[in-house]
Amino acid sequence: MFEAELFIKEKLSPLYKVHYALWVHWWPLWRSLFSGKSIERKWQQYDLIKKGQNFLDYGCGTGSFAISAARILGDSGRVYALDCFPRQLEKVVEDAGRKGLDNIETILSDCGTELPDESMDVVWVCDVLHEIKEKQEVLRELHRVLRSEGILVIYDGMRDEVLNYTTGLFSLAGRDGKLLMFTKTK
Repeated sequence: MFEAELFIKEKLSPLYKVHYALWVHWWPLWRSLFSGKSIERKWQQYDLIKKGQNFLDYGCGTGSFAISAARILGDSGRVYALDCFPRQLEKVVEDAGRKGLDNIETILSDCGTELPDESMDVVWVCDVLHEIKEKQEVLRELHRVLRSEGILVIYDGMRDEVLNYTTGLFSLAGRDGKLLMFTKTK
């Protein structure tokens, strides 16, 4: 069992365990009814995702954005859905199978991706950076896997605070509310 999930199982109250189990099922509904559609409109507005790209959904949760990206990328593109909770990744696989998507690969990790250097066109980090303890370590990993002409997109309530962690690795290329777009610094 993965470290974070083991912590939940062994250390947290039964009430929190029930909340976590329900969250895996209601979060996709919440995302689809509320913020998900407006975020996907921003993807279109800024032309962030294109057919045939490699896309890393870092902290994918139950995979609502991984699924959306997989549809846009088509058969020639690839989505890598990374999360630290195995149960969430199981949901991604289940949903992708149900929707006939075979261009999604899951990665169980809380930091490293094990992806090749400069292999991603888009790295998507949505509503998870604020939860990451080792932000600099994760951002160094994202810098490593992002192609020189790629884009890192962070959607998070931290907003300007994100800039403290990206300095020296990424340059701000654009912003729209909680959506921050970065290019890789050499």
